[in-house]
Amino acid sequence: MKKTHLRTTLSLAFALLVALTVCLVSILSSTFISREFEEYVKLTQKKQADDLAESIGSHYDESGGGFNIDYVHGMGMYALKDGFLIRLYDEDGNLLWDAENHDMALCHEVMDTITLRMQENRPELHGDFVTYSYDLETKGKHTGKLEISYYTPYYLDENDFQFIHALNRILALTSAVSLSLAVVLGVLFARRITKPISGVISATKKISEGDYGVRVDANLKERETHELADAVNHMAASLEEQEYLRRQLTGDIAHELRTPVTNISSYMEMMIDDVMEPTQERLKSCYDELSRLFGLITDLERLESVESGGINLNKEDVELLSLSETILQGFETGIHEKNIDARVSGEEVHICADRGRLSQVIANLLSNALKYTDENGKITISVKRKKDIAELVVEDTGIGISKEDRERVFERFYRTDKSRTRKTGGAGMGLSITKAIVQAHGGTIHCESEPGTGSRFIVTLPVI
Repeated sequence: MKKTHLRTTLSLAFALLVALTVCLVSILSSTFISREFEEYVKLTQKKQADDLAESIGSHYDESGGGFNIDYVHGMGMYALKDGFLIRLYDEDGNLLWDAENHDMALCHEVMDTITLRMQENRPELHGDFVTYSYDLETKGKHTGKLEISYYTPYYLDENDFQFIHALNRILALTSAVSLSLAVVLGVLFARRITKPISGVISATKKISEGDYGVRVDANLKERETHELADAVNHMAASLEEQEYLRRQLTGDIAHELRTPVTNISSYMEMMIDDVMEPTQERLKSCYDELSRLFGLITDLERLESVESGGINLNKEDVELLSLSETILQGFETGIHEKNIDARVSGEEVHICADRGRLSQVIANLLSNALKYTDENGKITISVKRKKDIAELVVEDTGIGISKEDRERVFERFYRTDKSRTRKTGGAGMGLSITKAIVQAHGGTIHCESEPGTGSRFIVTLPVI
């Protein structure tokens, strides 16, 4: 199925939304304005009829005992042009003046014109001429009656219809202009949104091809697109770092394997060629090198198990303080050799954990502390409870960790010691495994350290 561009979809959606809005506003505006205008015309016609009755009633001559017929004639003919037909009766009901009697042809012409116009333009009204009666009084005395006939419920003249038609044309023109602007603005708006997305698509394609150095411009005003670009940049940086670590791991493993394999190969070759005798000391040296290989393979197997989610926890009630004391006793030889002051302090805290895995965590942290703490240094393990959290801290007075290394010390394969000496050894997997075990228990681990001031590794675990 053919895919449409997001820019086209957004442009059409924006234009459609504006078009529907403009049409709805135009229809409602036209309807309400026409209704209000018609209501205004209806009230205006009623007021004209009332004013006409008041004006004729005010021209009653008390001294002469009658109405001024010339004035009535002038008003009647003027009102006829506006669609009003009048009849005037005296107080005894005698007809004094009638527009139809005066000019029947003109009256019928006015009535027919108004009726035909309204039937053509407003057939739903079903209007007709209706007569309204007004009692005339002068100073409380009944002086006569005035009948006024006009088209109801209302009627519009040519000017009124022209006004309504002009209004509809303006609304239609406004709708067309608004729709055109909506299309233009929709295209610009869609381009503004899709431009950074296109950049992200281009960058992700390059990343998928192995170019991890590509970055997206994240200096965007919209928060969502900024976060998207930032996330892609973070992903690219992470992949670039992982690629670097992968290559570093290859070099580390190659180095770690090369030395013992070379040594074993040299000893075996010389013993086979009878260059040297297979003494117990030489065989023990080969055995030590094989032990190093076995340790490296074990670390790799543990790392593979961690990364594949293969940590199976056999949880039980574990008391952290006594467990830490037990683990510390296993390091007595190394501690004694370097004359290090090592101790466990704190309070008893029970947690639900895998005793073996947790022992591995404490042992890894103690091993690192012992490895990087100079002679006559100090190592402290403290255990305490903070509300529903058990906190285990392994602190030393060793060489410390730089800020750059501190932020990456838990990464897979990362090692602060780049020299790869026998003294420090390892392939940088111990803390990665430690972190995975802690997280599998629902806990956290982080490091606080400065070069030359020692390090503090803080582990938090949920208590029972």
